[in-house]
Amino acid sequence: MSVLKGEEIPLSDEQVRALRAVPADRWIRLEGNADSLMLLELARQGLVVTDGADEVLVEFRRRDEQLAAPAWNRYAALYHSMTRWKGVRAVVAGEAPLPHAPGRWPPPPHFHRLPEPKATNRLPLVEGSGPLYDLLRRRKTTRGFDAGASLSGDELATVLRYVWGCHGIHEVTPELTIVKKTSPSGGSQHPVEVYPLVRAVEGIDPGLYHYAVDAHELELLEPLREGGAADLVVELTAGQEHFRAAQVLFLLTARFSRNFWKYQAHAKAYRVLLFDAAHLSQTLYLVCTQLGLGAFVSAAVNEQDIDRRLGLPAFTEAAILVCGCGHPIPSDREPPFRPFALRRD
Repeated sequence: MSVLKGEEIPLSDEQVRALRAVPADRWIRLEGNADSLMLLELARQGLVVTDGADEVLVEFRRRDEQLAAPAWNRYAALYHSMTRWKGVRAVVAGEAPLPHAPGRWPPPPHFHRLPEPKATNRLPLVEGSGPLYDLLRRRKTTRGFDAGASLSGDELATVLRYVWGCHGIHEVTPELTIVKKTSPSGGSQHPVEVYPLVRAVEGIDPGLYHYAVDAHELELLEPLREGGAADLVVELTAGQEHFRAAQVLFLLTARFSRNFWKYQAHAKAYRVLLFDAAHLSQTLYLVCTQLGLGAFVSAAVNEQDIDRRLGLPAFTEAAILVCGCGHPIPSDREPPFRPFALRRD
């Protein structure tokens, strides 16, 4: 597997032998023999790093250097590289039949209980009341949006400020400052950036933007027409047409150095980045529910295409999750949930 290229590379026995002969801790000079030609081919697959001037080789060398400073955990780098999509069209719910094949049906039970618990303690059935509990009961994923509606500038500003904005600052040392936001972050580092893809917001032209937290501003990366923005939403969400009408898509990226300077080559540092993005998506749901907007989050996205569109250098900053919001409409994609009655034996 080539971490630098992000692909599985089939190798012959001769290529494996040549690859194993290359030291990992020092440079060697190619001698111009058959093995040298083979190693150059392996270098083009991202399996060997060279000092060649070819554009592909230069980029692989830059990626290799970035993996070392700040230090990535090798298994995290492998997972990150090998699970990113490019040009994929996902099969979403409703497009494919349920997997009734032997061993896959029926699915595991929706509730789980221990087969032989040592004891059970019946908990009081407390019904929470108040704005927070009402908000939690109303939150849901939205897949149907009003294509003719627009978000107000105030609505977008509120979402950005109360999901990704800064609400406190603390200078630990002259060189290190941490910020307070409305979602938790591993080590108080808050490495997740957000790039709004605006389709329909009053007073803001369609386009790709970066949210500058320190100034509460949108920085334009690429202007788009509304139709082009909608097409880009579908492309980046791996063909999920039901998100086309969403007024805004939020592309979440991670600045890896913000975490890895503190947790160098740590086995859990990359996992924490994913947790951070998930926390932010839930905060988005709550803020949107309060505003009467619909929200969604999706991991079925083309991360490599997002990185390319945003111009992000590999292993420095990269897309890890996508969220979005807009004015909802009733949708047949939303199942008719009935109230749940607790099981009382």
